[in-house]
This record gives sequence, structure tokens and C-alpha cells, in this order.
Amino acid sequence: MKVLLLNPPTRNRKRYIREGRCTQEQGFWATLWPPVSLASTAAVLEHDGHEISALDCPAHGINWETLLKIVKQIRPHCVVWSTGTPTIVDDLSLAAAIKEIDASIRTAVFGTHVTALDRESLSFEPALDIIIRQEPELTAKALINALAYGEPLDEVLGITYRNGTGMIYKNPDRPFIDDLDQLPFPAWHLLNIADYCLPLKGRPFLIIAPQRGCPYQCSFCTCQTYYGKRVRRRSIASVLKEMRHDIEHFRIKDFFIWAETFVIDREYVAALCTEIINQGLRVAWTCNSRVDTVDEALLKSMAQAGCWMISFGIESADQEVLNRAAKGIRVEQARNAVALARKAGIKTAGHFIFGLPGETPESIKRTIQFAKELDLDIAQFYCCVPFPGSRLYEQALHEGWIRGTAFSCFAQTCAAMRLPTVSPEQVEHARRKAYRSFYSRPRTWLKVGTMLADGTLLGAWQALRRFLR
Repeated sequence: MKVLLLNPPTRNRKRYIREGRCTQEQGFWATLWPPVSLASTAAVLEHDGHEISALDCPAHGINWETLLKIVKQIRPHCVVWSTGTPTIVDDLSLAAAIKEIDASIRTAVFGTHVTALDRESLSFEPALDIIIRQEPELTAKALINALAYGEPLDEVLGITYRNGTGMIYKNPDRPFIDDLDQLPFPAWHLLNIADYCLPLKGRPFLIIAPQRGCPYQCSFCTCQTYYGKRVRRRSIASVLKEMRHDIEHFRIKDFFIWAETFVIDREYVAALCTEIINQGLRVAWTCNSRVDTVDEALLKSMAQAGCWMISFGIESADQEVLNRAAKGIRVEQARNAVALARKAGIKTAGHFIFGLPGETPESIKRTIQFAKELDLDIAQFYCCVPFPGSRLYEQALHEGWIRGTAFSCFAQTCAAMRLPTVSPEQVEHARRKAYRSFYSRPRTWLKVGTMLADGTLLGAWQALRRFLR
């Protein structure tokens, strides 16, 4: 089959990342991530002999009108695209625009939102044919092969679909992929990788995904909807082989190691770092981590293996807020983790969420002050969003916290919940104040300056102004 895979544009031309649990507008460091789910699914389908095209419209500067012209030119048999909660109306309505070009084109989507609200999504957009639930690769493989050979869809695990009479059917879930080594490397050759550059440094980078799944119970997270609770790891040999492949074929030496919680298995991470060092791989990489899964020895090994920045999910400086979100960490663990990373020579980014259940004006003040005390290199501040697929979404519906029904306000720049302890206006103000307070300090800009490719602060300052306007 001729298949077109998309990270679609929006009608308002804002640029969105849609990758697993992360559905957000392009950050103020002006970075869009390489769409690893899209590229991995493309690789699986290409391996089966299908004719595959892939477009990351936000990254490649392809607007709504241009995309439809491309669809008309390519005339694919099937179009499959990623979706996100704040863009869901545009994402779903793309199906109708495609059907206007050719009613025979099959339309399918994937992502956490449509996994959680599959029937609702199909009911909302009659032109949408199929929803691929959870991780997409093997379900897309089975779906496209069934379509190619005219086989019935009722045996394709992991999809919700509309039959010829308009009835909606939900097939049983597909088991999560046990052997991740069986997946081919992402088909980055189908995308323009020059469009993905590290913030500040300006060098092209790619994503390496060594594991999937997360056992932690953070109420605001949707990662288990996409990848499940059980941690599944690739072999270290497979990860290193992919790194070498990317170095050889794309001349890439910078990587974002993508995982729900990369440093969840210290022995695995330590072994990976040892092999990177022993094999002489000259790579630079960033990753994420919980604050309770790192120690001094591991961070030192990570630094020696090329880790130059680590992102910590800190969320709040209020222990009661953390407890109610089932984060499972203590405030002082965040302080310790950041200090240990800096001691190892690794730069640090902290992520904070305002408006979690239990938030108050006083807890907001403590969190802003804590963010400044931690001596982070970069900080990101978000409004809490009860994304469909998270336990917080169900709690917010039950408690009546969600304001209105428009998912367009489910963005991390907007307070989508009206809590009894803090107003949406206070939450949104807190986010703006946190950015200004954190980045108005000369010490922060000196740190940012050490990461800039051109040695000046102009680019970062312009990015921050765009973000806060």
C-alpha cells in the first residue's frame, strides 16, 4: 500500500509536539523533537514492503493548505497521523479534508487522547475510519497489511474502527511489544533531520528510545496509556548499534535519550554508559530522570559517557501537593539530585507544574522560590493539565474541576481546572511570574550563555520573549 504518515499542522499554524505522553506547543527554547513514534512506525511499514512517505508538518513548515495539496498529489491509500489533546479538533477534522480529496483514502490516527477517548473521537468525526490505540508500530503493521490484502478488520488487535454501515467497534487490546529489539531503527531518512536542532547549541539531534513503560503512579501523566506500566528494555547492543547507525548515516552525534523514566534501572544505565565509554563512542546526550533514581556514582558515569544535561521532574516544592499527585518523591530529594548532577558536571533542567490538586497561593510561592534556590541551568514551568488518559482527568471530571468542554484549553500554558484552593487566573499568573523571576537573574543568563552556540544571549532572550508574550 501507499501510506502517508503525518505529524499534522494546525489551522492556526502553531507548532506542536505530539509524542506519547508529551503533547505541547513548541517550547520557548525553539525546539521540536524528532517524532520517534512516526519514524518507528514508518520503519516497520517500510520493512513490510509498503510505499511510505512521512511528513512532520510543524518541523518542515508545511501548513494545512500545503498538506492537502501534497495528499492530492501523492494519492495515498491510507493516511495515518499523530494527535494531541489541545489540537484534537484540528487533528480529527483533517480526516474530512482528506476524504474531500478522495473518499477512498482510509484515515487512521494514534496518540494518548484517541486511545483514552476512542469512541468519542470516532463519533466526533464521521470521516475518521480507524483509531490505533497505545503504542502504534505493530498495530499499524497489522492494520495496513489487512487493508492491503482486503482482510476484515475485526481481527486486528488494538484498533477501534467504523465499519461500512457506520457502526463503531472496539477490538481487544494488542499486547505491548515484549522484544523491542525486533523493531527496525526509526526511518529518519524519510524526514528532514536538519529541522531538528538542539536548543541553544544549534546542532542537529535525534531521539534514541532504549525502553518503554513506567511503573510510577503520577496522577497527571498519560505515559501508561501509551506504553503501559511494565518497563520493557532494549538490549544495550541494540541501542549502541542504533547510535552507530545514526552517526554513520546521518552524521549525528547528539541524542535525546527518550524514555518515560530513563534512570529507572541504575544497573542498565550504568552498563550502557560503560559500553559507550569502552567502545569509544564520541556522543553527547541528554535524558530525563526522577529525582529519586540517581546517585553520585551513576551520574559520574553518565557524564563520562557523554551526558551533558539531565531533566528532572520536580513539579512542586510542597510535599502535600506531591503526595496528592502520587509523585512518590520528597522535596529534599530534588535538592540532592540537582546538587549531585552539578557535582558530576552535568547541566540540569527542572520541570515544575502549577495547579496540581492541593495547590495554594502559598505553595506556589514556595515552588517559585525553590526553583531559584536549586541552582538549575534551565527551568520549565507548566500549568497542570488533566489530559485524557491520566487518572487526574477522571478525578477532575468527578470533582467538577474542569472548566468547559473545549480541549483547546488543555494546554500547558492554560489552567484547565478550577480547583477549590486556587483559581485558574492565579495558576496562569504563577507560571508567567515563575518564568520572569527565574530568568531575570544575571546568574541564570550566565549559565544559558555557556550553552549557546554563538556565545551570545540574543537568541535565548528572543525565544523567551516569544514565549511570554
